[in-house]
Amino acid sequence: MSCRWRPDAVKIPNDTVIQLLELSDMYLCRDARDYAVGNLRRNRYSLESTRLILLALRFNIKEFLPHAFERLISAHINDVSDDERHAVGPIMWNTMFKVKERLDIHCRIIACEAPPMVHTGTCAKQKRCEEDWKQLWWNGMGRFLLDGRNPQPYKDAVERFEKLDIGEINLDCWKAVLFTVKGQSAFDHERKLISRTAKK
Repeated sequence: MSCRWRPDAVKIPNDTVIQLLELSDMYLCRDARDYAVGNLRRNRYSLESTRLILLALRFNIKEFLPHAFERLISAHINDVSDDERHAVGPIMWNTMFKVKERLDIHCRIIACEAPPMVHTGTCAKQKRCEEDWKQLWWNGMGRFLLDGRNPQPYKDAVERFEKLDIGEINLDCWKAVLFTVKGQSAFDHERKLISRTAKK
């Protein structure tokens, strides 16, 4: 069995790729820049969010910003080193804190306000179904999203939520409302806000 060496088949260290990006910028070499950007895009999860932001700002790689900014927003602030904070700069941190605050408020609203229950024709006890639905939402999604020790992202909270005992909620009503909940329309706001902010 013959094996041919290809440069793309070898994992090139991120630092080497960043040096290539610096050289491509210095010598205005588009092919080298495209190669470096493509490689960093594929390996973006192996870079710290602050480093991705610095690269995006320094080399005008706008496509990195939404991903990096989303990761920075979801990071624990105490896990970010002082060097990283200084490198990114106060404007980025102020923006991040403002967006994080808006998302926290939005999350609390979602946790407290169950999506409206639309009863199906098979629902004989609509009042009881509605009461159990509101109770289930608060005790399930509300708790998962607002847990003080381990708040869950919306997707994870939904996965745990759908495994709960539904009490006297009509099964058809449950399926219909769960379809709405799984659609994540409540958290489209989060993605749009992060994307809009990153593009500014």
